[in-house]
Amino acid sequence: MTGFVAWWDSVEEWLTALSFVPQLLVTLAVVIPLAIVVAIALNWLVNVVSTVFDRRRFADDDGSGL
Repeated sequence: MTGFVAWWDSVEEWLTALSFVPQLLVTLAVVIPLAIVVAIALNWLVNVVSTVFDRRRFADDDGSGL
């Protein structure tokens, strides 16, 4: 864990030493793809949870829904 913390501290120090435009570009290059991945994962999670708790499947006797 201390190795990761030391690495993160060096990345943070390198990023804060850059001027504004390179900071912005590096941050956008990391944050936008990360935000896309998180959005896709949350979308998948919500679909799975809503499928599990879907009450329409149990609305009638034959199981065809409403």
